[in-house]
Formats: sequence, structure tokens, C-alpha cells
Amino acid sequence: MPAKPLRRKPKQGRSEATRAIIVEAAAQVLLQHDYASASTNRIATRAGVSVGSIYQYFDNKSAIYAAVLDQWFQSVVSQLELTSNDAEAPLYDALVSLASRLYADWPEAPALLRKMRQVPDLELQERLDRTKHAVALFLQSTLSSAHPAQASRIPTQHYAIAVDAIEGVFLNSHYIAESEHPGTDYPAELVNLIFSYLQITKTEQGPESE
Repeated sequence: MPAKPLRRKPKQGRSEATRAIIVEAAAQVLLQHDYASASTNRIATRAGVSVGSIYQYFDNKSAIYAAVLDQWFQSVVSQLELTSNDAEAPLYDALVSLASRLYADWPEAPALLRKMRQVPDLELQERLDRTKHAVALFLQSTLSSAHPAQASRIPTQHYAIAVDAIEGVFLNSHYIAESEHPGTDYPAELVNLIFSYLQITKTEQGPESE
């Protein structure tokens, strides 16, 4: 039996660019259609490539949307690292800045998350859950560093519940652009939600000494 041909690995600049175009096109197609209608034909048309070209990079449609999620996750990770390295900023300000940067990078992320939660693919749903777990761990780590006394009283599972609450905002309401509701700072409101639930004082700065 002949060996199954390997999928092309994007080693060269042109291949990387084509793959990135396909991933971005897939995100835009999913935003405009449900998963069943977000076909590889639509993705190929949006990306300006042939369907055959898509299958040089991805085994199937699920793999494409896994790549969309991975791209978003890498954006989250890079922004989390920036926040972790900013030891001088008060924790509340740092988290508001983090939420603002993430929204600026992927303003369509809440709507895309709603669509992805409807995808009937167990592996993709597990990837989403792993992403949430990583965010909860980051939240626990940063709060423990900034407010060790308060953080020590917070059960570990409460961080996961806080992240679940944020996902609930995304899934069950519209994360609307600020231009549609002037004066509403949505990133700050999400951080307020976290601080209120975890009962962390906004004004404390740096490690506590109790």
C-alpha cells in the first residue's frame, strides 16, 4: 500500500502566508455562516485559493477551525506573557489593559467563540476547554503574585468559575463595540466582574503584608 502523502509543512514564507490567509478566511466565513455552511468551497473562495490548495495544508474542515482557535490562543498567550512581565502596573490596570489588547487584536473573538461552541467536533471543544483552563491558571498565578493574602483565601475552582462567567457573557449576550454604546468600557467591566466575584480589592498594589 502506498504511503499516505504528508501534508505540506509551511516552511517557506509563501506557504506560511497562504496558510495564514486560509485560516483568516475560515474565521470570516464562520462568522457569516453556521458551521455546516462554512464549507471548504466558501473558505477557498474567500481566501482566493483553490480547494485543492486548502487540502495541501489541512486534512479537513475541522482541522482548519482548529487552526483558527490555535491562532487566537497564541494571541492570548502572547498578551498574557506581556501582562506577566509588567510587574510595575497595578493588577487591576494590568488586567484591563490585557482585556483591551485582546479585544483590539481580535474584536470578533466573542462572536467567533459563539460560533465555535456550536461546532459538533469533540476535539475542537476540548481545545476550547484547554484554552479556558490556561486562562484560569494565568489568573490564579497573577492574583497570587499581586495579592497573596487575598488569593490564598480563594478556592482554585473559583478561578475557573470566573472564566466560565466571562464565556457566559460572550455566549449569551452581545459583546458590543464601544462605538455602539458610547461610554461603556467593556474590557473594564469584564475585569470588574472578576474582581467582584473573587472579592479582590482593586486599589491594592504589589504584594500584601499582613
